[in-house]
Parts: sequence; C-alpha cells; structure tokens
Amino acid sequence: MVALVSVLILLPTITYGEGQWVKYSGNPVLGPSSSGWDADYTTAPRVLYEGGEFRMWYSGGRSASNGIGYANSTDGVSWSKHQGPVLLPGSAGTWDSVSVALGSVLWNGTAFMMWYRGTNPITYQTGAVGLAISTDGVSWTKYAGNPVLKATAIDQQYIASPYVVKTLTYNMWYTGRNATYSKTSPYTEILFATSFNGINWFKWPHPVFRPSADPTAWDSGSVYSPSALWNGTIFWIWYSGVGQSFLNPQIGIATSPDGATWTRSPNNPILSPGAQGAWDSAGVEQTDLVFSGYGLMLYYDGLGLNTGGRIGMAQAPQGFAIPEFASEVLLLTVAICAAVLFRKRIRRN
Repeated sequence: MVALVSVLILLPTITYGEGQWVKYSGNPVLGPSSSGWDADYTTAPRVLYEGGEFRMWYSGGRSASNGIGYANSTDGVSWSKHQGPVLLPGSAGTWDSVSVALGSVLWNGTAFMMWYRGTNPITYQTGAVGLAISTDGVSWTKYAGNPVLKATAIDQQYIASPYVVKTLTYNMWYTGRNATYSKTSPYTEILFATSFNGINWFKWPHPVFRPSADPTAWDSGSVYSPSALWNGTIFWIWYSGVGQSFLNPQIGIATSPDGATWTRSPNNPILSPGAQGAWDSAGVEQTDLVFSGYGLMLYYDGLGLNTGGRIGMAQAPQGFAIPEFASEVLLLTVAICAAVLFRKRIRRN
C-alpha cells in the first residue's frame, strides 16, 4: 500500500520533470561478481517488470571474455544473478565470435526477443545487430539468419546499442557513425530503422538525433545508447551524451511524434555524474526506464575512477509524469487499493 500511494504522488501531468532524477541511496544495485564471468564490469541494464517481478539482462565480462547475463528481483533493488551468462559470443568464424553486447529485450506476447551487438575480427569489426529468441528469458536461441542489421553507408564505421520498441511495427534506435568520421573517432549519432517482423529492417536515410550544435553544450561531442518508450501518442528517448572533451557522460531525454524528429527537454541533462569519490563520479550512461508499481525507475551505468562499470537506479523527480501513462497508473492504483480495502472489510465481517 505504501508503494502504491507513493506512485500517486508522482502523477501530476507535467511533460518534463523539474530537476534531476533522484539516485537510490544504496547504489549500485548490481555490480561485478567477486569472481566469475562478470568480475570486471556489469553494464547496459535492460529491465522488464511484470507480475510483481523485475527481470534484468545486462552486459558483463572479465578479461578478454564477455557475455550477456540475467538477474531477477522483487523490488528492483536487491537482485539475484543467474549463474553464468545466458548469451555468449559465437564459435570461431561466426559473425559474433569476438563479442556480444546487449541492446534491448522485449516480450512480443509469445516470446522474448533480444537484439544485441556482435563483432568478429574480420567481417564485422565495427559491429552488427543480431536477434535471439527465448520463451523463459534464460535459454536463448540465436536467429539462424543473423546478423539482422548490417553496416551500410550511413553506419559503416560503427554500429552498437540497438534498442527496439514495438508499436504496430518494430522501431529500432541505435548508435552509429558513417565514413565521414574515422574509425577511431568517438563521435557518434543515433540512427533509426523500422521493421514489420523484427528481422528485416529498413533504415532511415539519415541520422535522427545528432550531437547539439552548440559547442558548449553537455551533449555536443557525441550522443549514443538510446532507450525508448511509446506512450500511445509520442515516443520518449533517454540518451547518453558527452561534450567536446568526450569525458564524463550524462543522460538526457527527448520526445518525438514519429521516432525521427526529436525535441530535447529544456531540463537536460536529467542525470549527471556523482560527486568526487562517488561510485559514478566519472559518468552515467546507458539507461533503461521501467514502469512499475514502485513508480518510474531509471536503471543506468555508473562509471568510477579505475573501476569497471556498475548498475545504479534513479527515480523520477516529483512533478514528472509521462502523459497517457499517468492516468493508467492512477486507475490501476485505485483498483488495487479498492481491492485491498474490500478484502480487509470482508475479513472484519
């Protein structure tokens, strides 16, 4: 009941929140294991919430090995890791033989679909996107026709962090860079593609989200690692950005009516690095928003000095609500509270 009432406090229908999101005081919520396959870093959280359970997939690694892991939680804060990675690089000679890194996971009504970045040392050095399918979120089968998104002129120097949202079609935003910039350049943009089945993708002819034109802006150097949400009317995007120094990434939000034309929030950045000495003092990036009974929860990578990435959580500031969703949460909350009160009344009688 306390958690549900707290959701009501966050429901004013203001388009953009006032101030920065509030970091959980117990961060990080998921870090590297003391030993094992993810002992060096845990990054790129992708979280789904259903039936009172949080399910997280993330990228992890140790030394030269890497993979995608899985953890679950009942409160979004205390997580239990699955033993071992649930997705590994392919065998020698395959398109993803060197690395796999998480992009996004969604439930399509019958199965989980995962889009991820893969690389190999010869044909896919700059990355490509693959698809894997699972019925339980743990045992994954890679699509036989992988990769499903390959480099073309618009992204031939770099492809990473695909994030997919399903409306009437599948919509993918991903990090990319074309031949105008050198392979080693840290400059990246956000590109857009659509698909009817999540396999055959049609790329938008130009980047849809670029670094700010203002050279003094916090996101004027590079924008990357988008995560998105569709509320039935507009798209929302959470993105990582850096300035001209290409250091200390921060997080911003933007909205779009069509997934291709974006308007930045005037309150950006909405999440910044922690104070000197904090676990995330060197930067925050790679977000994923979760809509749960505890309110809006934003998971992100935190970067520290001389430490591998770890995963933290932040909650929306008071006054922040996503239009359309606010009314749905209110109705759900009222219904649940009414049911609880009704049960108590029956017990008394």
